[in-house]
Amino acid sequence: MKDRIKVGIIGIGGTIGQTTGILAAEPKVEVVALADPDQTRRERALSGVDGVRVFDDYHEMFDACDLDAVCIGLPTWMHAPVTQEALDLGLHVLCEKPPSNNAEEMKPVTQLAATKGLTYMFVRQSRFTPRLMEGRRLVQAGELGEVYYAETRWVRTRWCSARGWRHDKAKGGGVLLDLGIHAIDNAWFMMGCPRPTEVSAGLYRAFSDLAPPGQVYTADDAACGLVRFENGCTLQFAVAFSLNTTNRQTPKADSDLVKTEVQEVQLYGTKAGFENGRLLIGTPDGVKVKPLSEPEQKADPVTLQAREFIRAIREKDEPLNSGSQAVMLMQMLDAATKSSEIGRAVAIVP
Repeated sequence: MKDRIKVGIIGIGGTIGQTTGILAAEPKVEVVALADPDQTRRERALSGVDGVRVFDDYHEMFDACDLDAVCIGLPTWMHAPVTQEALDLGLHVLCEKPPSNNAEEMKPVTQLAATKGLTYMFVRQSRFTPRLMEGRRLVQAGELGEVYYAETRWVRTRWCSARGWRHDKAKGGGVLLDLGIHAIDNAWFMMGCPRPTEVSAGLYRAFSDLAPPGQVYTADDAACGLVRFENGCTLQFAVAFSLNTTNRQTPKADSDLVKTEVQEVQLYGTKAGFENGRLLIGTPDGVKVKPLSEPEQKADPVTLQAREFIRAIREKDEPLNSGSQAVMLMQMLDAATKSSEIGRAVAIVP
């Protein structure tokens, strides 16, 4: 391994813009180039970072720069093909979520990274939050007993993106790929990432009238369903860009306009449950509520994620957000979409 890891940035969508400055500040890491056609976005990402070459097109960056790794923050439909281009050139890759449009796109990416001995990692910064880390620790330590059921939701009362591709099904848009990947992964990560075996789900498009004039709105804006896993556990999920709900909040008056956003994840085991940062210990007569103090966090989740990428490269180790997990995560999303289309549960074949 070289003494310094030279990194290029391709697009600055999602957390990649923030990651640019983080990596530039890491010891023995050098951000040498950034490719994005928008000068304003480039300047924002490179605020306080000097000596970075800028390009409109990432192909020009590939031709002109000596790189070891790239961070990809492009729209969803470009994730898999650009990742493959980078891997073909022998570059380690950190890619914004979702890692691909579907599992079939993801499988060759994972295989190529393994064949070339390169690090592939997908973005899921929430995994590095104290609450999810604590939930995962509790499961691994057996403090919940056998986890057999989980619930997760990310629901907004009203929302419509100014970025049209988020609602364009052909470009990988829709709430399942946008919020669903987070909500499902939050619970799945804490559960220890068991292999999914079946999904039953419904996807809905009910608020296309909210789209700005001229914007394509062909993707789902609500999705709900149930995932079964090889270890017998089930996960119930619900996500929505827009839903006629107060998210269980009580308005001050009947005429009040309510617009909310809620993220929740709960795990339930034979010994205890884990709800909103609280341990619910089972007793013969009910549960004993034990508030859990948030573990000390040495850095923000995006910083910890960036450092994990660099660690995996240096140690030639599988990152916490691995390619094999990316495949299984996309298989769950694919199966949910197909289940909605055919109106019955869909099995996931390894």
